[in-house]
Amino acid sequence: MKLSEYLPEVPQLAQQLTNLNQQIDMMQLMKGASGAETGSAPSIGLDHVVNTWVRHQMAYRQQLVMDLQTIVMSVQEIRSPLNHITNEVFRRGLEWKALTDNPETETKEALEKFLKNCNIFSQSFEEVMRQFHFDLNSIDDAFLYLAKEYYSDGDVLRSKVKEIRRLNPALVEFDLDTAGLPKNAHFICPIHREELSEGPGTCEEGGCKREMQAVMYKYYHRNQHMYMLEHEVIHVSKFSPSETYGWSPILTVFEKGLTLIGMDKNLYRYFFERKMPASMIMVTTDDPESLRREREHIAAQTRIDPNFIPMVAVSARSQRGRVDLVRLFHTLQEMDYLPVREEIRERIAAMWGVTPAWQGAPEAFGGLSTQTQQLVVMSRVVESDQRLIHQKVIPALLDAFGVTDWTLELPNPEEKAEATKISFIQQRSQVMQTMSQLGFMFTLKEEGVPMEDAEFIISGDMVPAAQMQAEQQAMQLAQQEQQYQMAQAQQQMQEQQMGGGEEGLPAPPGDEGATPIQAMLKADGKFEGRTAGRTPDWHDKAPNEERDIDEYAEARAKKAENRQFGYKEVGGAMNKTWMGDLMQKGFSSPVVKEVSADGTKLWFLQNGVDYVADLGMNGVLAIEKATFNTTRPERPKTPIDNTPAVLDITEDI
Repeated sequence: MKLSEYLPEVPQLAQQLTNLNQQIDMMQLMKGASGAETGSAPSIGLDHVVNTWVRHQMAYRQQLVMDLQTIVMSVQEIRSPLNHITNEVFRRGLEWKALTDNPETETKEALEKFLKNCNIFSQSFEEVMRQFHFDLNSIDDAFLYLAKEYYSDGDVLRSKVKEIRRLNPALVEFDLDTAGLPKNAHFICPIHREELSEGPGTCEEGGCKREMQAVMYKYYHRNQHMYMLEHEVIHVSKFSPSETYGWSPILTVFEKGLTLIGMDKNLYRYFFERKMPASMIMVTTDDPESLRREREHIAAQTRIDPNFIPMVAVSARSQRGRVDLVRLFHTLQEMDYLPVREEIRERIAAMWGVTPAWQGAPEAFGGLSTQTQQLVVMSRVVESDQRLIHQKVIPALLDAFGVTDWTLELPNPEEKAEATKISFIQQRSQVMQTMSQLGFMFTLKEEGVPMEDAEFIISGDMVPAAQMQAEQQAMQLAQQEQQYQMAQAQQQMQEQQMGGGEEGLPAPPGDEGATPIQAMLKADGKFEGRTAGRTPDWHDKAPNEERDIDEYAEARAKKAENRQFGYKEVGGAMNKTWMGDLMQKGFSSPVVKEVSADGTKLWFLQNGVDYVADLGMNGVLAIEKATFNTTRPERPKTPIDNTPAVLDITEDI
């Protein structure tokens, strides 16, 4: 089927206009080549066939758009996805964000007050934008009208926005000339809008003498056209942006929408109207009169007794008697009604990128990964729509009100759950722990921030694993030596208190030359010196001296718990270790680096910061930040042992 069969005059008109355009272009080229220093390429409007179709379709566009809007509002499978997208885009409202350090607030406050009541119908800007966004997704043409009030300030034309309205896409038309060019058919003066001109010039109304401006849009209102300038109307297309109108996605799923309407009407007639019986019984018999009497008898008995079981006899004289049930309606299972409706619903929702999880489909929640992917897809659809508003609408609105230091944004509706925030913090901590094991240092970038906003700065160089192990071994040896010296000092003090004087350390177990103090210590033991210091086995123990396994396990668990919280048992009393004292003073995860040779200083790290603790007989005494001497000479290393020497920080403290 050819276009010329519908419109026979189109090919002839197209050829005439093509010849005319060629002649006009030739005259322009000849004029440009007549010695002028400047020239320009010709402006290309819409193709003649397209322009003719656009101009002729305006007679039917109003009815077409209204039919599409009716389908959108009538079909639940279309209206529901569009409502979900609009609700998600504007779910968190509009937020102001400053673009400079010291923004000006007067114009921002004036615009904020205006947006709460932006037209004569007392609509807020968000309500108008919801209508605008619904048109964008349903008709693919959304028009936002900034009704301005103009006044002349000498040679400067100033304007002020009075209203913000959403224009019905069915009533808006692009003002194109016969060549398919906009802003070339009509011209108006912003102050004297009733004066309409078909060419550029100056306004002669009341001696205005102001340059007339080109018209971009026409709005059909109460049987007459209202001409609007380009900066007064904001036009956005989403699915098929073109020079003029978009292409509604409803046209793509038009048959599917009509199918759903038919299915709904079929169910309505099936369950409500019931204009015809669901089935019919056909009985082949030689005596239909007897069958009729029997049927009336069965109906009467059934009215008397609902549990009556009828018995029907069919005459078979000719051997042809039978009973047939003819179904006049199919059940929903036989028609595959639900699967077909589900398939159509998913295909329609996929046009807008709305996943089944947002339509309340139970089968959509099939697993964590599937559900998460559906949420990601929906989030991307919302971000795409918000991006159109941020690029097309918000800048034009702010420019009309002269706001330069602020901007309006639609926040992303996908909020991070508390568990997600904690998971991110744990992952960040694991990365820090891994890198700290490689020798890197961490410092907090900014103090006094929430936990989820904490950021760290990495410094230092990676340390080889062998070097780190050697440092750890050196620190362990230093700690062991310090603990041994403290134990020796405590033992000497006990001996002196018990009258040992300067007898020295007690003799080894089993030595016959044991001092009275050693004998006393042995007598105080569990076996009262019976085993002479030797560890007894089951031969030496009495039945009441055997170890209780349960008590032994509880004692080990209690000791492990004490060690975890920084306690250890010394002489029957619970004493704190250095680590326990550090934890009690607020250092939750100290990393010991070095202990001074005399056991009075402890160098450790906490969150990448160096500290020095003073040690005494009762544990940690005082803690302060460490300072380092940059002029300290480097100590030589032995050629055999590559382990770095342990730094002596006591001279820097």
